[in-house]
Amino acid sequence: MELPANASGMVQRDRHNILGGRTISQPPNHVTAPPGWYADPAGTMRLQWWDGAAWTGQFADVPAEGSKGRPLLPPRTPTSTPFLWALLGLSALFLILDIVVKSLHGYAIGPDGAQLADPDLELSLGDLIVGGVAWPTCAANVVMAYLDWRRLKRLGVVRPFHWAWGFLPTIYVIGRTVVVRKEVPGSSIAPIMIAVGLSIVSVATNYS
Repeated sequence: MELPANASGMVQRDRHNILGGRTISQPPNHVTAPPGWYADPAGTMRLQWWDGAAWTGQFADVPAEGSKGRPLLPPRTPTSTPFLWALLGLSALFLILDIVVKSLHGYAIGPDGAQLADPDLELSLGDLIVGGVAWPTCAANVVMAYLDWRRLKRLGVVRPFHWAWGFLPTIYVIGRTVVVRKEVPGSSIAPIMIAVGLSIVSVATNYS
């Protein structure tokens, strides 16, 4: 399989393939190459993904020489694990529950037998429900974060954001997404947007 004409010159100039934590110099007369990150044939200071047949237009920064940088993984590495979405789903469900129960009010019976809103009882049922669900939800978030962390390691992500941050779902989602994007350039930031959105709604409902 031959590289395109504009790429073969880059291969001959001791091009480097950065994949799986190894930097591999291609032989000067080598005109075929496996899928990997290679110097951009356009001459930019970036790497471009070669899928084994053509350039894909997916770019990454060149890791610093001599640093303990993170290896670049293929751009289509499935880092959006089901455990990540389960964690976000739990956060959304807990937020919905919180909003619903905070709309509950206690009532007292007035002298005429009519129901009157009782400030002393307001949200008491909601507090009981939310309090009873909060700790199991927190534990489930940590479990989902651990499973997500383990899956990322199996995919080849070096030092994923630690799963213990799962008890703070927004922090975990932001941290793990930032780390993943360092190793899988172009990874979606949708998890961050969802987590931040849920946090904004939560703050707004608590102070409304």
